[in-house]
Amino acid sequence: MDTALVLIRHGLTDWNLAGRLQGRTDIPLNDTGREQARGVGRELQGQGFSLVLASPLGRAQETAALIARELEAETGRSVPELIERGFGPLEGRIMVQVSDEESASVQDQLEPIDEILRRAIPALFDLSIEHAGRKVAVVSHGATMRAIRDALAGTKLPRGVDNGEVIEIDIQRLRELAEGLDLVSC
Repeated sequence: MDTALVLIRHGLTDWNLAGRLQGRTDIPLNDTGREQARGVGRELQGQGFSLVLASPLGRAQETAALIARELEAETGRSVPELIERGFGPLEGRIMVQVSDEESASVQDQLEPIDEILRRAIPALFDLSIEHAGRKVAVVSHGATMRAIRDALAGTKLPRGVDNGEVIEIDIQRLRELAEGLDLVSC
């Protein structure tokens, strides 16, 4: 069997519904988010996924457990490098209520995209090596996944990542990015 990796955004939370930036605040799934997670698991059935991992945040861990249950797959250690972007003083804020001026004034307090990529890309590449020959699903978060998706695509795509969205990872492209970050020696 070929190695395969997919990223999945956690299910919906009440803060997602309200348009609040969650960042690393540990907000639980709501009932809709739980059903989204089960739905993703059903969509992935029959595709050979045998392991579901997640960021350490509760919403990602619960999503992973629900998906794994549908797949009759294992769960494993958390992947801290795939935690959500740190939004600093904007965490908990409703984005439509944050002015462009305020957002610009706190940019230096947000985790930079290049730092997200420097932690997430090598972690994903390491997972592809560690679990060679397996199909692995990894549950992460919207801003982190968007940074990864855009880096893999080589361009900033115009839309975000929806709750429950599945993104297939091109492992060869992942390797190229990891090598480009000078984080892989081979």
